[in-house]
Amino acid sequence: MTQNIIIYQPWGGLGDNLQFSTLPKLYSELGYDVYISASNVYRNPEVYDLVWKNNPYIKGISKLPPNAGSCKGCQYMDQPYIKNIELSHGITHGTNRYPTIYYTPKKIEELSNTVIYDITSITSIYSDDFIKTKFTNQLEQYPDCEKKKIKFNQIENRMTPDLHHDVIEINSIFDYCDVIFSCKAFICTFSGSVVLASSIKNNKSSPDIYCFQNKQESLYLFDNVHYSFT
Repeated sequence: MTQNIIIYQPWGGLGDNLQFSTLPKLYSELGYDVYISASNVYRNPEVYDLVWKNNPYIKGISKLPPNAGSCKGCQYMDQPYIKNIELSHGITHGTNRYPTIYYTPKKIEELSNTVIYDITSITSIYSDDFIKTKFTNQLEQYPDCEKKKIKFNQIENRMTPDLHHDVIEINSIFDYCDVIFSCKAFICTFSGSVVLASSIKNNKSSPDIYCFQNKQESLYLFDNVHYSFT
């Protein structure tokens, strides 16, 4: 009889869900049926659409008690974060370095020489001076590139300092994937955005990804991202 795996996390963010995104495939390879807990939390319903609805290894939603996800904790902090998650679930054949999405982003050719930046994070609060200094300095490293700021049309945007660049409007999380996939460089604060960007880049050479944080974090660190801790 096939055992069910029920994945759950209580925090709701994009990164919170993506951290468990490699588990369904790995559990399926071991012969389990994998479900998402009916109690799983999403700050934005599109998080479910991208991370779980699009995942071909998910059988559906279950009201059974969860036995995977946040309830397993993290036990192998000397390992890369996603592999830590896999090992903490007893999956020893997992070798993933990055979260996984099952949406194939579309290439937007006109963004190939564009630096995209996102300063709308609600995960951490940054002062206007921090954002202006860090983002301006990084943007100046791409003098020959066009610069555009992310603006989400379907969710509330945090008030952020104006760096006097064009805006690129995002209508869905899938549009967001397309933009990240297509740009020359992507700059953001510590948030689900950097976890998504790491997933999209995976082991490819582009885009360049930069993440600014105002404190050292031990989680969600990926070797295809340039981090700055201050």
